[in-house]
Parts: sequence; C-alpha cells; structure tokens
Amino acid sequence: MTARRSSLRQRMLLALLCCFLPMLAAITLLFGAAWRTQQQAEAQALCYAAQDIAQTIDRYVEGVYSVSDAFSTDERLLQVLDRDYGDDAVARQYAILHTNGAVFESYSRLVQQKKIDAIYVVNRRDVLDFLDVNQDPRLVLAELIRLDVNSKDKLGRFCFYPLMDNFLTTSSYGEVRRDHVVLGSRRVYSALKSGYPYVHIFAIEERMFYELYEMQARHRGAEAYILDAEGRLISSTSEQAVAGCAAPQAVREANAGLMGEYETLLLEGRRHAAARAVCDSTGWTVLLLTPEAAWGPLTSSLYLQILGVILLCVGVFAGCIVFLYRRFMAPLAQLEQAMHRADLGDLHAYVKPQGPAEMVRMLECYNAMLDGIRVGMEQRMQLEQHKQELEMQVLMSQINPHFLYNTLETIVWKAQDAGRPDIGKMASSLGRLYRLSIAGGLFVPLEKELEHLRMYMNIQQSRYGNKVAFDVQLHGCDAGAVQVLKLILQPVVENCFLYGMEGLERTLCIRVSARRRGGLLALTVTDNGMGMDEPALQALRQQILHGRKEAGQANRRSTGIGLHNIYARLQLYAGRASDVQVWSLPGIGTQITLLLPFTETEGPDGG
Repeated sequence: MTARRSSLRQRMLLALLCCFLPMLAAITLLFGAAWRTQQQAEAQALCYAAQDIAQTIDRYVEGVYSVSDAFSTDERLLQVLDRDYGDDAVARQYAILHTNGAVFESYSRLVQQKKIDAIYVVNRRDVLDFLDVNQDPRLVLAELIRLDVNSKDKLGRFCFYPLMDNFLTTSSYGEVRRDHVVLGSRRVYSALKSGYPYVHIFAIEERMFYELYEMQARHRGAEAYILDAEGRLISSTSEQAVAGCAAPQAVREANAGLMGEYETLLLEGRRHAAARAVCDSTGWTVLLLTPEAAWGPLTSSLYLQILGVILLCVGVFAGCIVFLYRRFMAPLAQLEQAMHRADLGDLHAYVKPQGPAEMVRMLECYNAMLDGIRVGMEQRMQLEQHKQELEMQVLMSQINPHFLYNTLETIVWKAQDAGRPDIGKMASSLGRLYRLSIAGGLFVPLEKELEHLRMYMNIQQSRYGNKVAFDVQLHGCDAGAVQVLKLILQPVVENCFLYGMEGLERTLCIRVSARRRGGLLALTVTDNGMGMDEPALQALRQQILHGRKEAGQANRRSTGIGLHNIYARLQLYAGRASDVQVWSLPGIGTQITLLLPFTETEGPDGG
C-alpha cells in the first residue's frame, strides 16, 4: 500500500510538471504575439491620434475663417475702418474700444470663436490694433510689411505665419505659450470698394493650439509637433521648442524624410514610432513621436511577473498534492463508495465522519445532504399526492355549477310554457352568470367580465325594478382587447346594494367605467347610495387591506367574495402596482376604483 501511494504521488508530481512546461511555452508564444500585436495597435492608435488632432485643428481654423467671413461685410466695422484717424491717438483708441465692445465682444460671446485682433487698412497704410490700444501702430505696421501681408499673391487667401513673438501688444503674460502666437492674415474683398481694401489679422496664442491636442499626446506618451509646409514650428508639446519658436533640427529632418503616415526612425540615438497627418485647411503637418522602448518594458515585466507566479504556484501545488494526498485519500475513498451506493438508490448510505476536521465537516455535510434528499423526495411525493387531491376537488366542484346551469335551463323552458317570460329571463340571466363564472381561467377579456356583471344586474333589476339604474362607460379602451382578473366587478357592484341601498328613497344609480391611465387600467364603480361617514370609510379601508372586520360590523351582511378578497387576488396575480381605492360621502354615494396593469388579450377568447 505504501509503495502504491508513493508511486501515485510521484505520478501526480510528474503530471504537474508536464502541465507546467507546455503552459510555459504557450505563455511565451502568446506574449511574443501580444508584444507584436501591441506594437501594431500602438502604431494604429498613434496614426488615429495624429488624424484626430489634425481634424481638431482644422475645425478650430475653420472657426477663424468664419469670423473673417462674418466681419468682411459688417457695416459697423466698415464705418470704423473708413475713418481717417491720422495722428489723433485718442480717436483711434476710442474707435478700438468701441469696436471691441460693440462689435467683437457680443459676437465672441455668441459663437465662442477667436476675434479679429487687428485690421490693416491698405489704402491709408493704417492699422487698428484691437488687441492693445496702447501699442504703437507704426511698429505694428512695420512688422506687417515685413511679413508681406499686403502681397497681391495673398488676395482673398488666408495665410498663416509660424510661431513668433506677439508684436500686437505691449504686455507680457510671462508664459511661453501665451506670449508666442501664430499670426494669421487675410486680405478681404469689398464689393462696395471693388477691391481688397482691408487685411484681417489674427494673433492666435500657441496655448490655444496646445490645448487642442494636449490630452491626446499625453495619453499616448508622445511628443507632438505641428509644422507648416516649410517645416517651421506652429505648436509643440515641448516648451523648449515653443520658447525658441523652432522645432529641433532632428525633428525637421525626420519630418522631411517621412514617406507615409507611419514609420519607425532613429532620432537622437533612440528608435521612435512616428505618425503623421496633414491638416486639410492649412496644410500643416501633425507629427507624433513615441519612443518604441516605452512599449516593450511593460509587456516584458508582465511576462516575468506571470512566470514567477506560475513557478510559485507549481511549488505550492506540489506541496498541496503531497499534503492532501496524505490527509484526504482514505476518507475520500470511503465517501466515493457511499456515493456509489446512493447513486444506486440507497438513501441510507451514510459514512462515518473521520479524518481531519475539514474532512469530518464534509462527511457530515454529505450525511445531512443525504437526509435532505430523502426528506425532500418524501415531501415531494406528499405534495404531488396533495396536488392530485386538489385537482380532483376542483373537478368535483365544477359539477354543481354545471348541474345548476342545466337545471336553470329547464326552469326557463317551463316558465315560457307557463307564460311567465319574466321568470324565464331571470333564470336565463342566472344561468348565463354561472356559465360565465366557471368558463375560462384566471384572466378573461373585460368584455366577458362586463357581460357577467350585466347578467347579475338583470337579476337585480328584475328584483328591484325602477329602483335600480345601471350603465357602463368605456374611455379609451376596447373591452374585447383588454384582459382583467376574473370575477372582480360583480362583488364590488354587490357592495353597492348591500351598503348603499338600505334606507335610500331615490333610484340607486350604478355606473361602471373603464379608463386607461398610462400603463394601468382603472375600473371604477360609482353609486349614489347612502354613502359612509369617515369612521366607517376608514374601517372599510382597513378591512380591504387586512381582511378583518371591526366589532361594530359583525352583524352587517357580507359582500360575498368581499373587497379584501379582490385586493388579495389583485396583489397575487396582477402585481404590487394594483390597488383598491374607496371614496365615500354620507348621503352622496360611494366610488370604488380597481387599479390593475393594462394588459391586452393574446388572442380570441375561448370561454
């Protein structure tokens, strides 16, 4: 026995090693494939990020275009531009402040776009600087001439100039990204002057472009450079490049050498993944650079961690195999034999609890489970027997209504032979009422329930004559297409006779209405009977909820099924959204509303 156990233990350890070695090989292959897939995914994501940044910049620039278009024909702005201010600095400053407040500010608040920062009046060689009223217009004019914004080659076109100091203002923010701007100019056409008399100047802070792509670049761990067609810097994640208003020479050379949207290149002695996209509106290049070395360490580190965990698990499993083998094999063999006997039908195949505490608890649980199975089977057999007895009782209980219906049919024939059609009508209504009560299942169409109620009212009107009036109103629902719980209206109407007619000198008018309220069906029974005072109404409401009568109500006549029975059946079969609501006023009458889910019938009624 010892030799067998030792051999089995060795085989189990060998099987563990045989599982581990293929697992190690498979994990190595999977991580290699995952590393290559990660590279491809990172490359694709980098390209998508570059394209997304380019599209974002295009949308921003198009917004700048729209501002220039909006003010190219603005009459208030043209009136300011057509004045010759000469050396009148005060008038110039007033015009600038007025334009900022009355023209630009309201438009900027409305469309949230960059406003025009300066306008160069070509024919007078004059500049209105809306960014800083204190800036010397001669200095601004000199810079605009240096940039050649008035060139005939630029008529009507929007031109952007690379990153530079903002010469339109005398103030400084002390922030690199705010003090450096990308200048845009457009010489606009005027139909009134039949020419291009004005140049719109936009000074866009580098910070505005940087905020458009900062999160994208940071998420990808990439450096971003936006360069114009000549490789000059527009914006970058590198503050050093922004401060110098130029991209590093290596970046410019790399951008010039790229042939497609994605390449790997050597930059400053390190391999980088480079993704490029071109802005449609400006022709700028968006260049994203990510060191490839940043992709590998995460995968390699994860591989080494998983490998270490696997080795640790193998050691732990080997120890557990030896320990569990010694502690649990004998009790488990006993349990296996007992379970085999139980499988053959012996529900008294108990085992003696022995071994370690864990095994003892497990064997005790097995014995308890066997007891539970045996008791459960006995209870199930008893339940099935009881169910059969109830079904037989239901079948037997239907004999009396059928017998009563056939007997009432005989009474109808006899009443007709005797010349008493009133007795025949009452018996026919009673027979139809019983026929409807035993037909169908728990739910019937509202049409059938109303027919059952009319048969009941025919009997009551035969009894009371003109002292009772009855009508039905349907609001927004088809009685043939709505399904309701069976036998819920007749007990409510019976309640009108039992508690509303006693001592009533006028005609008892009973109205039944059906109305759809969203997802609910409201069935309302209203009478003009004697009504109830507040204590009686509260007592009735409690009886509906709890099924208990107050001491003072003990001698009053019963309502048959009763409102509590209706409430209980609604709660059981229609859900908690259903309810029974009662309102009453002494001498005025009573109204009872049944709320249940609005359910349409699934097909033609077979009852």
